[in-house]
Amino acid sequence: MLAVQHQLAFARPLAARVRSVRRPFNPPRGEGRGYRLPHDVRERLAAALQPFKNRNAAFALATFLARYHTAPGRLGVAFCIDRRALLGHEHLELTEARIRRAITTLEAIGFLERPIPLSGSRYKATEEGLHRRPIAFVFGTEFSPLFHAANKRAQAARGARLNARRAVTAENSRPPSAVNFSTPKSPKGKSEAKPLVNLGHLKGESGIPADTSQDSALERALQRLGRAIGRAEGLPERGR
Repeated sequence: MLAVQHQLAFARPLAARVRSVRRPFNPPRGEGRGYRLPHDVRERLAAALQPFKNRNAAFALATFLARYHTAPGRLGVAFCIDRRALLGHEHLELTEARIRRAITTLEAIGFLERPIPLSGSRYKATEEGLHRRPIAFVFGTEFSPLFHAANKRAQAARGARLNARRAVTAENSRPPSAVNFSTPKSPKGKSEAKPLVNLGHLKGESGIPADTSQDSALERALQRLGRAIGRAEGLPERGR
């Protein structure tokens, strides 16, 4: 009888958190104030939180933790959750009690896990006395690989965008082409008037004026030929 009562005492808290309805859980798309969970993480987390009453608070806390602890340099490193520091945070808006219950729910579905505790006392001495050491968490074995895959996809996308910007920058920084883009001269643009140039007296190669005696001898020979032809035909001679 005592054993049965002992088991029922531990079964009640979980039963109080589980919702009896079967309504599907569809978290809002605008959660996280600008940050969204990767699609595969979101689908698995929503399915795991389906039967819990505080699924909205647990999903909000999971998104908040993923936003700050899943970067490539932080993923896999243990972190602590200070409920008092998160009280009234602008990106969370949960009370301390709701944060505590959300942590319990995220541990129950395997989103959060506690690493192997270090040896030593669980308490540390402070000015106010002994205080329990903060509990460290890591992302569960089912969700951590999904975050790793999402980081690789994001890194590949950033590399593709960087290569595209470099290609555009290299194209814009090329020197201008050597082709002459000046307006070609069209015949329509030429003036119809013939240019008149005063070349002066023609001179030979030696700088002496050209000899015109050859032209005069040719003319006299043509005149003599004409007179000879006229005498032969009985016509009066020209020039007499």
